[in-house]
Amino acid sequence: MGNVALMKSRLTLIAILSVLAVSLVGCGSSNSSSSTAGGSGSSTSTTHFAKTKFILHAGLAFGAFHRWIYKPAKAGELSHPFRHPLVATKAALAAAFTYHELKLALADAQADPTLSKIVAPITALENKIHGVEGGVKSGGTSASQATGLDGAVSSIKGQAASDGQPITEQTPASP
Repeated sequence: MGNVALMKSRLTLIAILSVLAVSLVGCGSSNSSSSTAGGSGSSTSTTHFAKTKFILHAGLAFGAFHRWIYKPAKAGELSHPFRHPLVATKAALAAAFTYHELKLALADAQADPTLSKIVAPITALENKIHGVEGGVKSGGTSASQATGLDGAVSSIKGQAASDGQPITEQTPASP
């Protein structure tokens, strides 16, 4: 039975790494620049489908946060990185993934006037998530830290929903 559990853990880790790799390589911000007519030399930048992309990236970020950081931290599994090393590894990878997706969501929010109100809260959450990645690796993450982050996530989700852009969390299925 131990070999089956070890195999599942390895497959889960491989799935997380695969999602992270695909996200980092394939989900760059797609800005397109267009010059104004008349040759004045000025240019404008727009992000196509900013609201749709924002919902996607925020949903992925929040789903990864809740699945691999918030729930284990609330259960006390991230209090020390050596107590549950696989859980801590998953949480550190999820923090990197969440940070990356928040960065993309932030760019989309900045490109849309409707979503521009949540730029500051996303920036604050992005900075906190970046700190969690290092915390998980070095000394663990407490349940109170995770609860504080969850409050920020809930606030952003509420603001987005009130702007007509409800965020549905997305998480890859565990094997």
